[in-house]
Amino acid sequence: MVLRHDLLAPAPAEGCALLLGQGNGAVDSASDDWHVQLIWPCLNMLAQREHDRFELDPREQIAAQRWARSHALHVLGSAHSHPGASVVPSRRDRLWAGSSGLMLIIGNNEAIAAWWLEVEAPRCSLAKVHPLPIRVMGETPLKSFPEDPGIRHD
Repeated sequence: MVLRHDLLAPAPAEGCALLLGQGNGAVDSASDDWHVQLIWPCLNMLAQREHDRFELDPREQIAAQRWARSHALHVLGSAHSHPGASVVPSRRDRLWAGSSGLMLIIGNNEAIAAWWLEVEAPRCSLAKVHPLPIRVMGETPLKSFPEDPGIRHD
């Protein structure tokens, strides 16, 4: 519910968010046992100029990383929407992936898919894409943390 709300609201531009939580493997592995515990909504810095791209504000990324560390969590990856396309990572998604990580995409039919984007060094080619299963373990009502206004989880 949170992902759909935050990622589809900016349409026709792409919405974006960071995914915070824990994994049972290394944070840089394609393990299919990730536990996303918090959605950190972000502003798409390109929304006013380009509708088929997203760029996270570096200040929001730093704030999310600091907050995650202080709560024993990790930034696992990102989520974004493809308002006019499918849930498959685009060529641009694969080219601009800065590091290996989890990526959730909501497509034009509101379907959601999870992917592991594997970036090999040196970063000069398209990231490899591996599909991941999605299991909803438990849902709670949409809410905000009192100490962090605007940060919601499900």
